[in-house]
Amino acid sequence: MIADYFWKIIFLILLIIGLKFWLEWKDENNTYKNNITALTEILERPPSKNDRQSQRLVFQSIFHLSQIEKIKGKKFEIRSVINEIVEQISISPEETSLIADVLRENYNNAEEFGLFKNDESLEALEEGRATRIINGPWRGELLVVGHFISPDINDTVQFHFANRIILPKSVKAAMEFADITKDVRDRADRMRRAKILDVGSCDSIIRQYNTIRELSTRN
Repeated sequence: MIADYFWKIIFLILLIIGLKFWLEWKDENNTYKNNITALTEILERPPSKNDRQSQRLVFQSIFHLSQIEKIKGKKFEIRSVINEIVEQISISPEETSLIADVLRENYNNAEEFGLFKNDESLEALEEGRATRIINGPWRGELLVVGHFISPDINDTVQFHFANRIILPKSVKAAMEFADITKDVRDRADRMRRAKILDVGSCDSIIRQYNTIRELSTRN
């Protein structure tokens, strides 16, 4: 009799433990799917029509990646996340590679700035708002969304997700008036191959870069 009660108690304990783990797994799985879906919606929508919307999507994409990393842990890899998303939307391999690099750079910057260890920063990212940098030489400075290719150089992709990068406000201000560098030229070429930047705009950027380079060698 006592033995029967003992095994019933053991069974109930194991059942409760199993149910607890199953509920936790289900909750994590739902959270993962929700963040993948939200990130997919950001990447598949047409380019933003204004800077405010464009910035909001960039900040929110970083938040969704942070939540995915919480669940995946050491298995987290941005390229794997993108590959999963690409199964649901139709984009070229060139655009996939470009988007993955943009997400990775923004995510790494956010991590370096200490945003993932601060609840207020995470809340701001979730809501798509600018926040203050927590760590590093720009600590306390406002974090904003700049451009890989400045609108002063070419404004046709100024609101495109693939052309946005998070930066300290002072760095963004300096970059807006910078000359066309090799990085800008290479970025333009990648955007052209991804069919984000039109051929004429890309050629114009390359010509300007070559002109600046030629003039610099004369001095």
